[in-house]
Amino acid sequence: MTNQASEPAKSPWIHSPLFDILFIANVSWVLLIIPAIIQAGSGTVDFWQVYYLVMPHRWMTLFLVATDRDRRDNHSRLLLSIVLGLAVIVGGSYWNSGAFLCLGFIDYIWNAWHFSSQHTGILRIYSRKTDLGNEWLERHGLRAFIVYAILRTAGGMVWSTSQLSYAMPLLYWLDFAILAIPLFILFIHLKSWQKSHLAKSVYLMSMLTLYVGYLVAGHFELDAWILCFATAASLFHAIEYLAIVSHYALRRKQIGSADLIRELGKRWGLVLSIFLVGLGSFGWWITTLSAELQMIWQGVNLWAAYTHYAFDGIIWKLRKPTTAKALGA
Repeated sequence: MTNQASEPAKSPWIHSPLFDILFIANVSWVLLIIPAIIQAGSGTVDFWQVYYLVMPHRWMTLFLVATDRDRRDNHSRLLLSIVLGLAVIVGGSYWNSGAFLCLGFIDYIWNAWHFSSQHTGILRIYSRKTDLGNEWLERHGLRAFIVYAILRTAGGMVWSTSQLSYAMPLLYWLDFAILAIPLFILFIHLKSWQKSHLAKSVYLMSMLTLYVGYLVAGHFELDAWILCFATAASLFHAIEYLAIVSHYALRRKQIGSADLIRELGKRWGLVLSIFLVGLGSFGWWITTLSAELQMIWQGVNLWAAYTHYAFDGIIWKLRKPTTAKALGA
């Protein structure tokens, strides 16, 4: 009789139950769908969201790439080319027109794709842990649904669908067709549900409910509710990203090559707090200065956002064994 050490069971949670529920599934986002909360304190919500979560989470990607050779992973020249190329594009736009209107439009669309890619990636981690799910549907179907939901509700911000009278009947029925995607994803998940699938279920229900609500609010042109869901989606995305980076940084203490991120991971709570508070406070301070400096800072943040979108499409590919191992997928 041979004695073989059994491998520890793979946890269905990315980090831990409480961590995942609060910071990855972000179940507390439902508090923001109460219109009274947004209407009574939208200034406060927007202030903390923009300066201390949304802006820092974009800069976090640059910080991570700069301190971790494993995320650069032989892509240093490509990443540097992206940094310089985007700087030329953003700087050239300002030099030519003195504003970033066209780039802001591109940012909105690219950001919608970025949101969908991040949620798709997180869902794939849960699926790999449970060996459950239709990869094609969870990758391409979910992306299409989230991008459509965000762009569909952009009336008044990017375009006004009400002015396109010929398109309204088509959009009306297309909304229902697109809503079939999350329902089908959920059906596939639940038809063979087991207790070990709870982690994925919590994330899937929280994330899909958010974007279904977002699309429904757009369908019925409920502007106040669109604002609520847009705020919740932005917070969800930023907190989720910071949570995944934190999970990764904590694992890097024992996994991967030696680099600065490994030392930072030993004190990650302090590092993250300083990063969020420091960058957020600096961004707020800039807004108290001259209009010209505010415009320059807006351009720098637009460059950081573009770089964040582009880098994330390179450094977090789960099909690479080293990345999957680093995230515990």
